[in-house]
Amino acid sequence: MATAAAENNCVFDLPSLFQVSTAAVLRDLSSHEESLCEMPDSIKQAILHLMSKRGFLTDDNLLKVLFPRLRCLDLSISQVTDKGLQCLPLMRYLQKVDLNSFKEANDRVSSAGIISLCKACPNLQILYLRRNINVTDEAVLELCKNCPYLREFNVGGCFLLTDASLAALGQYSIHLKSLNISSTQITDDGIRQLCNGRCSQLLTEVDMSSCTHLTDEAVENLIMMCPVLRILLFARCPKITENSRVALEERFLSSENAKMKQVSWTIY
Repeated sequence: MATAAAENNCVFDLPSLFQVSTAAVLRDLSSHEESLCEMPDSIKQAILHLMSKRGFLTDDNLLKVLFPRLRCLDLSISQVTDKGLQCLPLMRYLQKVDLNSFKEANDRVSSAGIISLCKACPNLQILYLRRNINVTDEAVLELCKNCPYLREFNVGGCFLLTDASLAALGQYSIHLKSLNISSTQITDDGIRQLCNGRCSQLLTEVDMSSCTHLTDEAVENLIMMCPVLRILLFARCPKITENSRVALEERFLSSENAKMKQVSWTIY
C-alpha cells in the first residue's frame, strides 16, 4: 500500500514544450538562425542563455538574439570578437557584460571592441574582462567616461594596463565597489590616484595580486583611505613586506568597524 501511494505521488520532472522547442532550435541552429531576429524577446532570452552557456555565440549570430531590454550578456565562452562588439546597437538596459576568459588568454577582443561596447551600453554597471590581453588604458578611460554607473570591474590578467587606468577610475567611477587589477603593471602611484578618487568611500573589494611593482605604500593607502574595504588581496606581490600585515593589524585595533572578510598576502 505504501509503495503504491508513493508511486501515485511521484512527480516526473518532464521538460515543458517551451524547453523542448528551444533545445530543438539549438540542435539545428544553422537552419533557424535567419528566423531568430523575428522571435519574441522571451524566446530570444531563453535561446541566448543556452547559446551563452554552450559557447555558440559568434559575430555572425550575436545581433540576431539581442533585444533592447536585455540586462545581462554572458560572452565568457563565446567566439565573439571586436567585429561583433563594434556592431552592437544602443543597449540602454544592459547592465552586465561578462567577457572573462577562464582557461586561457583571450586575444580576440581589443580596446577597439571594448570602446564600442561601452558607447553602446551607457548604463553598464558590471564588466568582467579577465585575461583579455589586448585591452589597454585607452579602453578603460573610455569606459569610465561613457559608463558612469560602473560598480564592478575585473581586468585581472590584462597585463597592458598601467596607472593611467586607475587614474581614470579614480576620476570618473564614483560608484565603483569591486575592482580586480591583478597581474597588471600598476604601481603605488596608481593606487594613490584611485584612493584619492570619490570611489574610495565605496570600495569594498580590491584584488591586486601578482602586481609586482606594488610596495607597502599601496596597502597602507587602501586601508587608510577606503573605510568600507572588506576584501583585500595582494598575494604574490614580492615588494610588499611584513609591514603591510602590521598596518592591517593596527587598523583592526584602532577601529571597531574595521572588520575584514578576506585578506590574502604572500610573505617573502
